[in-house]
Order: sequence, then structure tokens, then C-alpha cells
Amino acid sequence: MSREKIKVPKKAYEELVALQREIHFTQDHQDTVKKAEDRGYMNASNWIRQNENAYKIGFAWGFEPMDDEPQGTLRDVPVRQASEPKRTISRPSPPPSKKSQKSTGSGGILAGIKNWLGKYF
Repeated sequence: MSREKIKVPKKAYEELVALQREIHFTQDHQDTVKKAEDRGYMNASNWIRQNENAYKIGFAWGFEPMDDEPQGTLRDVPVRQASEPKRTISRPSPPPSKKSQKSTGSGGILAGIKNWLGKYF
């Protein structure tokens, strides 16, 4: 049997490396599982719990990440697609306001009276 490093899933490997930096590994895997859970390394703690013998061998010989991790695991988050622009209701433009018509120039009063008479009569 050759001395090869133990292959672990990539997420668990990253957490094992971080855990190794923070604590000294022990052969007591229960203690290591507790320390990993206390620090939030759930992938590493689950892997150690499920692979006690591989952890003990890897403790002595080392660990390395697996190249391929199974696809479609629960922790995979689908890529969010671009959302379509929101549709809004267009409001009609307000009618133009009626401005009082004032005539300018010579005969301003007479022109105003003519307009008024033409409007109503």
C-alpha cells in the first residue's frame, strides 16, 4: 500500500486546511469534529464523522481535494437569470391648458372684444 494523500471533496478539503491552521489535529476524531462544528466548518465535520478511518490515515499522510465533485447537490445554487424589465401602465398626457388669449399690439381692447363676440355669437 503506497502512501497517497487521502482525497476529500473540495469544500471539505478547504475547511480541513482552514481547521488545520487554527487547531492542531488530533487522532481523537470526535474532538476534531466538535472543534470543526464550533468554528462553522460543517462540510469538514460531516466528512470526518462519515470517514473516521480515512481521517486517521489522512492525518498522518495528508489530504488532497478531489477533482470532480458530484453535480446537483443541494448546496448548489442555480444561476440567477436576468429579469425582464417591469411593465408599467402608461398614463395619458394631460390636455393642454387653456390660456387666456390676450392680443398684443395696436387695438388690443378692440381685438379682444372681437374675439369674445366671435366666440359666443
